[in-house]
Amino acid sequence: MQMILNTYGTALNRDNEAFVVNNDQGKRRIPTDGVTSILLTRGTSITADAVMLAIEHEIEIHFADRQGNV
Repeated sequence: MQMILNTYGTALNRDNEAFVVNNDQGKRRIPTDGVTSILLTRGTSITADAVMLAIEHEIEIHFADRQGNV
């Protein structure tokens, strides 16, 4: 599964061995199992702890510009 974060103000954090997506609609906990990559667009953020979790589980992190170019 590819996790796509493209809503302004969305933040990706870590909670033990899972990711937590925070935005205006609330929090959602996503286990690392099955996540193959993470795509972030402008206006989103990721914590260093979430980056380390992705590295530990060999999950790719991509950043896209306004046109969607990675």
